[in-house]
Amino acid sequence: DYVVSGEAEDFFPQFLGDWLANNARKGLHTTSRGKVDLNLYPGFSELVGYLPPLEISRGCKFGCMFCGVPRLHAGTLRHRSLASIEAIVKEYFRIKTSRKRMKFLASNAFAYGSDGRQPNLAALKDLLEMLKGIGVPEIHLGSFPSEVRPDFVTPEVMQLVAPYLSNKTIVMGVQTGSDNMLKKMNRGHSREDSVRAIALLREFGFQPHIDFIVGNPDETEDDQFELIDFMDEMLEKYQVRIHMHTFVPLPATPWENKLQSPINEKVKQRLRELERAGVLDGWWENHIGYFRTAKG
Repeated sequence: DYVVSGEAEDFFPQFLGDWLANNARKGLHTTSRGKVDLNLYPGFSELVGYLPPLEISRGCKFGCMFCGVPRLHAGTLRHRSLASIEAIVKEYFRIKTSRKRMKFLASNAFAYGSDGRQPNLAALKDLLEMLKGIGVPEIHLGSFPSEVRPDFVTPEVMQLVAPYLSNKTIVMGVQTGSDNMLKKMNRGHSREDSVRAIALLREFGFQPHIDFIVGNPDETEDDQFELIDFMDEMLEKYQVRIHMHTFVPLPATPWENKLQSPINEKVKQRLRELERAGVLDGWWENHIGYFRTAKG
């Protein structure tokens, strides 16, 4: 067997040549992290017949305890150049002339062109102006798979992006309604930051679709009830939609060896009620039994 740990774009062509020549070394191959130049790899092949969402950024400067992205990419954040994006978009529309929608891939869509810590309004404007200028009928940014962080949803960002976007839903990672859990997660934002961002999305006419995680390591029942109260408050005030997750320990994260915390039965009941009401989606219940769970 052959396993690659890390980014494989630079590695794979050489490996493939070795494999075809029966010279490939079996076992684990570890590649440099955070080194791949996105501009060298368009991320699609006309031969495959599938045109995926276009990766415009890779990596993350934050360090959430449950997330593998910062570790996989060595804490870097890299952006594809405008020239590269423009060339690929034009290719997409050449290959499929009936195409209307352009979607993107990024860990935080509103961080395009930035240092990863605060928005770069000029870079965002250049991106959107370029897409509009080459005639993209529908620009989808901030919807899956290019979600956003609450601290990047600012009045200035929303004023900038709103006139360009065709998507009416913005997917945002909030993760919990408990400031206690946000600190444990190392999220880098507060509950109030999330409320402000949700209110701004509504103010600018977008449907907030909010990611939450329950069953996190060292999560107390009080944390879980605080999460439920927060979700109910956001549903009542801002009519959000909820995308629910149960904690999953991912490899190479600080929480890779942590256990799911037991989910209170009343919390489960409320989540099921919201699911039946059509305001909550996700595979949260399926994931409860897939991994080891701490004793309740």
